[in-house]
Amino acid sequence: MNSTTQAFASAQSFESIFRTLAYGLVALVVVTQLQRWFNQRNYLRDVPSPGGASWIWGHEKQVWEATIGAQYTQWFDKLQTHVMKIRGAFQKPDILVLADPQAITYIMQKRVYDWPHSEIVRPRIARLLGKSLGWVEGESEHKRMRHLVAPSLSPEAIKNGAQQIFSASDDLANSLEQHITANNGFAKISIIDWANQGTINVIGRFGFGHDFDGGTSDDAKKIMGAWRKMAIMGISPRGFVALMLLRRFPILNSLPLKALKAQGDVRLTIHSGIAKELLRRNRDLTSDGNDLLSRLLGAHESGKISTEELMDHISMFIMAGSETTSQTLGYAVWELAKNPHYQARLREEVMSFSSSPSYEELQTKMPFMDAFTRETLRMHPAAPYMERVASVDDVLPLRYPIIRKDGTTVNEIHTKAGQTVIIPVFSINRDSGVWGDGNEFRPDRWLEPLPPLDNLTKALFQFKAILFTLVRRFEWSDTGVQIKNKVTSSIQPLVIGEEEKGPQLPVGVKILQ
Repeated sequence: MNSTTQAFASAQSFESIFRTLAYGLVALVVVTQLQRWFNQRNYLRDVPSPGGASWIWGHEKQVWEATIGAQYTQWFDKLQTHVMKIRGAFQKPDILVLADPQAITYIMQKRVYDWPHSEIVRPRIARLLGKSLGWVEGESEHKRMRHLVAPSLSPEAIKNGAQQIFSASDDLANSLEQHITANNGFAKISIIDWANQGTINVIGRFGFGHDFDGGTSDDAKKIMGAWRKMAIMGISPRGFVALMLLRRFPILNSLPLKALKAQGDVRLTIHSGIAKELLRRNRDLTSDGNDLLSRLLGAHESGKISTEELMDHISMFIMAGSETTSQTLGYAVWELAKNPHYQARLREEVMSFSSSPSYEELQTKMPFMDAFTRETLRMHPAAPYMERVASVDDVLPLRYPIIRKDGTTVNEIHTKAGQTVIIPVFSINRDSGVWGDGNEFRPDRWLEPLPPLDNLTKALFQFKAILFTLVRRFEWSDTGVQIKNKVTSSIQPLVIGEEEKGPQLPVGVKILQ
């Protein structure tokens, strides 16, 4: 047999072996999936499902096409239940969707370490924010991270930094005033863009002693630009397909997909810019203070965190400390614009102060501000849903039993390790069965007797401080646009008819006379 014949025979042999292995692998996947499907169908057999699922997309395309929460709410109402199962895309095993308060409390409080972020959420956090506080799983790691940063975010630290926060708020107001003046006294703006400038400036000053020039510096523009690019990609049809593929086939998280690269660009922009500059500027300084940067530098110097972790922590606090707050702040101003009577009430309250309020005054002496804040958080949660996955077999208790067709009830749901659960925060927060008028923006519901207020977190203090300043200096008006909410890592508003422009929340604004 000559060499050519031998090579050909060898190639055929290799091809035959490869084909056999491929067929075997496919068979293994099919058998495994059928077994998982059968087992899940068995233990979730009593959980109702809305039906009408697509063979390819399951129920998930219906959820994505609607405004946030709308499809879940419709299904909950149709099925008269607080728990249901939906079909996942690409034949992913059924997903549990929970609105039952006892089951949610069980997962998020009693057994939170047994229900970590899902296989789609955790890699996304790593790409966006690095392996920092939002990424770590497990009780010991969470305790280590909290111990590292908690003192710099304590009530005492916020009180000490209150003036910095109000000063950064004034920077935002001054920039906006200049913009209005340049536009002959009135401007139509996308408030979420301006809110982003304000919140990134606050975290820069409060956490890192860095001035982002009111959110207009080159660093700030690069960070916000990278985030906007990521958001536009995430809410696009391509982003939806990528999300479904990543959830069904987690191994794809390691591939250089364009949608994934857009997420990683945010973190890399911060690493190569502001994080690098902060480390250069502070490398010769002592790091024995209790501010956020000093705590991080001290941990790095003592070997508790690596340089990469240090950079990731900076990335996480810049983005997590600004983006979600800015989205909530944007919706708050949008509600003020749509509800001038609430705007007048809030302005009357803030005008009763001759200067910026103290921490204690902002916490206890402004009841309508607090009610307005709570209602904004209820109606427009920055994180409109949560996705968790069981790491162990478990049993979820139900406050509202499932009623079978024969009238008997089911008071708990048995779940297997690997079970994906979605908690639709947006839908739960607007449940009219709980609130009576769940889709109505009505701050007065929070003026009824309530439990004592907790200490203000940094995010809430920042939110209230900026809102205080904006209501005090400007008058806001409705532009009449209709909004459709989408979600990437946080809630994203789109103007109906202008979806191609990406996230925006238009309001009218003029300087208060």
